[in-house]
Amino acid sequence: MGNDGADSRGTGFCSGNRADVAKWQPQVVTADREADLALTLDLDQLARRQLADYDAACPGLLFAEPEFDLTVPEAYELQFKVASLRQLRGESVAGYKVGCVSLAVQGQLGLNQPLFGHIFDTEVYRSDVSLDHKRFHQLAIEGEFAFRMAEDVPDAGWPAANAKHAIEAAFAVIELHNFCCRAPAGKRAQELIANNGMHAGVVLPDEEGRFHDADELLDARISVLRDGVVLGASTGRALPAGPLASLIFLVEQLRKIGKSLCRGQIVLAGSPLPLYRAEPGDRFEVNCNRLPGVQSRIL
Repeated sequence: MGNDGADSRGTGFCSGNRADVAKWQPQVVTADREADLALTLDLDQLARRQLADYDAACPGLLFAEPEFDLTVPEAYELQFKVASLRQLRGESVAGYKVGCVSLAVQGQLGLNQPLFGHIFDTEVYRSDVSLDHKRFHQLAIEGEFAFRMAEDVPDAGWPAANAKHAIEAAFAVIELHNFCCRAPAGKRAQELIANNGMHAGVVLPDEEGRFHDADELLDARISVLRDGVVLGASTGRALPAGPLASLIFLVEQLRKIGKSLCRGQIVLAGSPLPLYRAEPGDRFEVNCNRLPGVQSRIL
C-alpha cells in the first residue's frame, strides 16, 4: 500500500458557514474599509481574539471575514503573539510541529510548502488517552514521525552532522487538529500559519524509542488505523529527504527569529499520510514497524 489516504468521511473544510460563524461580527465596527483594514494590523488585539476563539473551540474566525488579510510574516508574528499569551497564563512550549511536508498533506490543504507551529504542554497526552470530541472543532488526526531532543540545538548544521547526539528518541504520534479552513485558497498559507497549523494537541507513545540513525527512518512504515481498519500507510520517504530534514527546516526557521530548539522539546516531523476525520466512538492507532506506536479513543 502506498500513500493510501482514502477516507469515506471526506476531507473537506469547514467553510465558515456554521451558525456560530454566521452570527459573528467584528468587535469594532468601522466607518469605512480603510479603517477596517487598519484594524487588522493590530496584531496584539488579533492575538487576544485568536486565543479566545481557540479556547471556545471555534478557531480562526477572523479568517471568515472577506476583507481580512495578512502577509506570511504577519501570520507567523500573530502565531507567536498567541503563543506568548498562552505562556503568560502558565502554559509551556513543549516543542514544535512541522506541517504540510508530504505531497499527501500539501495536496489535501492546497499548499506547496511546509510551515511550523507550537506544541503546548497542556495538550500533550499519552497513549490510550480518551479525548472528548466536543473539545475540538472538526477534529481530524494524522499519524506522524516525531523526535525528542537530547541537547540544545545551536544551529541547523549541528543536528545534521550530529543527529545521534542531538536526538534522544524517535517515535510515532497521533497529532490532533481542528480541521477547518475559512479563508479562500489564496489566503490558505496565512490562515494555517496564524492558526498554528491547525494543531490541537498530540498523543505520545508510552515509551519513546531510542533514536539510532536518520536513514533508518526513510524506510520506517507508518500506518493509521480506525477501529482496526487500515486507512493508509506510507514510509518516511514520503517526506522530502526524510523526517530529519523537517527538523533541520524547523531549526533554520527558528534561527531567523532568534529562537532555538531546547533539550527535551518534541518535534513533530510531518505526516506521510493525509488527515483523517475523527468522530465520537472512533479508536485510532498509529503503528510503525521500526518505532513505538500509539493509540487513542474519541469520546
